Amino acid sequence: MQNDAIDNLLISISRFVAVDSAGVAITEIDLREGGILIGGGNIGKTSLLNAIRLFLLPEENFKNSKKKFGFADKEGKFYSDDESFEHYFPSNSSFLILECDNYLGGPLPHCQILYRGSAEKLDYRRMFTSLRYGQIRHLFWNDNSGDDGIGGRVDGLSPAKVQAFLKREDKYFKTLMRATAIKEVIYANQLLDIDAMRFCLFPLKETDDANVGAFRALVRLLFDMKTGSDTVRLAVANIIESQKKERKDTLNFDIDAFIEHNNNLSRSERLLKHIYSLKPNFDKLVASYESLILNKSAEDDLMQYAMMLQDRISKEHVDLGIEETLRQSIDGRIKTLDHDIFQTQKQQQELNGSRDQLERLQKQLDDKLQKTQLVINQYNESETIEFIIAGHREHLADKQQELEFKQDVQKRQDELLNLNKEITKLKDQELRYQTSIDNQQYKLFNQLAESVWLKFAAINIEVAEANPNRELIPSEVEKITAFTDLMVSHQDGFDLFGVKLNAITVDQRESDQIRLNKVREQLQIKQRQANNIIAIDKESRIEQMRTISTLTTEIKRTKAEIELLMAFTSCRQQLKEVCSELEILENKQQKLIQQQQSQQQVVNEEKQKLALQQEKVTQLTMHFSQLKEYQSSAHSLLEAHNLPTKDFSVMPNLTLALTEEVLLKYSDNLRKKAASRTVVTEGIHDFVREQVLENDDKIMYSFVADDVLAHAFGQLQSRYQGLDDEFDILRKHFIEHKHSIHSIINELKNNREMVRQFEQSINRAFSGVSINDLIQVEASIKVEPRFNDLVAEIEHLDTHSDQKASEQFIERLKAFSQKFFPDGKAALLTMEQIVSGVAYRVKKQGKNGWENKSQSTSTIMLINLKLVEILLGRLRNSACTTHFPLIIDEGASVDSSQFDWLLPNLKQAGFRVLSASTNSASSEIIFKFGQHFRLDAMRTATPYHPARTIAFTGMPDCFYSKGSLLDREQLDMFGEADE
Repeated sequence: MQNDAIDNLLISISRFVAVDSAGVAITEIDLREGGILIGGGNIGKTSLLNAIRLFLLPEENFKNSKKKFGFADKEGKFYSDDESFEHYFPSNSSFLILECDNYLGGPLPHCQILYRGSAEKLDYRRMFTSLRYGQIRHLFWNDNSGDDGIGGRVDGLSPAKVQAFLKREDKYFKTLMRATAIKEVIYANQLLDIDAMRFCLFPLKETDDANVGAFRALVRLLFDMKTGSDTVRLAVANIIESQKKERKDTLNFDIDAFIEHNNNLSRSERLLKHIYSLKPNFDKLVASYESLILNKSAEDDLMQYAMMLQDRISKEHVDLGIEETLRQSIDGRIKTLDHDIFQTQKQQQELNGSRDQLERLQKQLDDKLQKTQLVINQYNESETIEFIIAGHREHLADKQQELEFKQDVQKRQDELLNLNKEITKLKDQELRYQTSIDNQQYKLFNQLAESVWLKFAAINIEVAEANPNRELIPSEVEKITAFTDLMVSHQDGFDLFGVKLNAITVDQRESDQIRLNKVREQLQIKQRQANNIIAIDKESRIEQMRTISTLTTEIKRTKAEIELLMAFTSCRQQLKEVCSELEILENKQQKLIQQQQSQQQVVNEEKQKLALQQEKVTQLTMHFSQLKEYQSSAHSLLEAHNLPTKDFSVMPNLTLALTEEVLLKYSDNLRKKAASRTVVTEGIHDFVREQVLENDDKIMYSFVADDVLAHAFGQLQSRYQGLDDEFDILRKHFIEHKHSIHSIINELKNNREMVRQFEQSINRAFSGVSINDLIQVEASIKVEPRFNDLVAEIEHLDTHSDQKASEQFIERLKAFSQKFFPDGKAALLTMEQIVSGVAYRVKKQGKNGWENKSQSTSTIMLINLKLVEILLGRLRNSACTTHFPLIIDEGASVDSSQFDWLLPNLKQAGFRVLSASTNSASSEIIFKFGQHFRLDAMRTATPYHPARTIAFTGMPDCFYSKGSLLDREQLDMFGEADE
């Protein structure tokens, strides 16, 4: 340990441990000398470092995580509340532990432990123990677990188990959940009270909200040194804000209310000027109102005319009804006759329909008979219909068989086999007949006596026609003769043992040559059929399809002709019947035509009577309609002017002429009165719309009652008579309103002055500071332009005149209000709203002037680090010193030459720089950091969860010959080894 630690009142954050959190099973990181975390990509190096800020801020949950912690990915996209909660506290065995050496709170390090709370509330909770991490490590990690020597989970690990142990072993153990209690503990500044300081991480000068807010912004900056981030501005703004409470410079002026009041006064001024500009319109309105009063009896005259007109109309209505009844009677008779004619025409139409059907049927039958006759004409006249049908059917069977052969290979093969058998049989017969002809002298016919042969032929002609091709021997002739002798001759033939045999004449006998010719003819037919079948197999697919199509067409045509032939007799009979029916219909049609002509003559006579009566009714109707038009016009006028249209309260006038001229006269009188009233009403409406008169919910109707109209006119007269007095009152209000602005002027100036003074104090702190090759640095705190514009406009404001504030000032004030108070409500003006950024200008060694060009990322980061050191010093209790972690993410991306100045200076200022890099980090960078942690070198076989297996539980790799500070501390704790 450092020997001067207690003298310096040192608070040093020394160790960070993550258990089953942020992608690791366990990671133990020594923070005392800083270092760089090495490991593969996306294993959680940066998120482990970022977890330290959970200990430094007095938060209770991850709600609004973006604002509280600012956890973000490489592209700057913020993680959601749920993502952050589940990343750091994914299970009940997830813990984050921070060990701190606090010599104000006791001689040994203490630990702050964070663990998972309610998942619904996204909260995490804290335990504080005065035990160092080495005394509680066995609660979280079992070095003897597994066979690889890495260690593994502790079975049954839970917050309840940890709490039970700490309550038993540590009398100072405590748990805190409320933010107010947490900040009192971790920001304690009661240096002489050991119990109060026991778990302090950073001793603030004051633990009020302003200082805590400033420290929160600096913590964000310590973990986010990117030059493009907004953390530097927020840190500066919060530091300035923390000074307001002492100076009482909070802005609580209701700007929107001030602007609204100013707008109201401006509207009042515009309204009075506008009312004055409308004085000529009022003078014209006075003349129209006087004209309106002169016209009062126009309504009564019109109602009297309407009443007398109604009486006349009632009388003529009765006369018109009588004549109309007579006209309707004649019209009724005509309609009855028209109906009869219609029925006659309907019967004619029905007959026409029947005739059309019969004519269509006649044509169909005639067409069929003609087609059938064409088929019959192809045959001889002697041939009957039955013979023609038989021929067609035979032809159809041949074509169907031919089609089957075309379509079915197996049928063709079977038929060809049968044909070949028949051909063979016919050839045998041909040979036999030819042999018989060649040996004609040996035929039984020529060797037997004719009487014997005739008996033999009666028994069997084929046996009788046999040819033994040799001469019969006498015994054979005798036997045949003897056999035939058994047959007894009679008139029709022979009798053999009671069997009657028909006699055959010699003329009936077919010669062998005739039989040979028949056999040859049959042989040719069969051979031709066989050849046709063989030819089918040789045809191409296209030829077969063409032949099949031809056969199909022929079969279809043949079937159709068979149907025509079979229906021929029936069609002839049906055609005869149809012709007879057509003749009957024609006779009926002639009778109906004569009937219709007779009916039409009667109708014409009745129509002449109707025309005369119609003319009489028309004349009466025209006069009645004229009266109705007068009545309608009068009724419209009455309605237009909201007058009664019946039950008139006027006296009758029997001498009143009910003419159009009288109506026009009364209408014109009423129009003139209405026009005057309309001009007055619209004039009053215009003054209401122009806000000269107030709308009392009656005055803006299309028709305004006379008393309301008179009242409104009287108000308008009074308004113009008192216009000068209203101008005097408005000027007094302007003076009072201007006096109320002094407070906002002073508050805005004070806020601007505070920014200027803080900028000067920062630059005084930078005075004499050298950063790397920079010999001088100055900071410029940028202010929101709309705030600057408003402060500049204030300088030109005259608060003592009786005129309203200038439009320029009001516009600046509106822009300021919209930017800083978008909800339109009075609120506190914070420096976070006013300060828009921080910029630097520098002087480099060997150069006299200021650098105009922008500095490199590394240079700006070095200046930001120095600014953090200055700002933390202002928040920290000046009696204490701290060793605080500072994060430079992706340290390998920073120019390595910068570390030669950066690391020693930051260490001297109380910071321990931590960074993270992939395995590609150069050895030069690792050497400059001094020690490094290879996080993913080992993975446990027994993790708390299969997704988190990384286990870093050893010492960091170090380039120091004496080992790390942690090594030396452990040696000091156990004393010198005995020789």
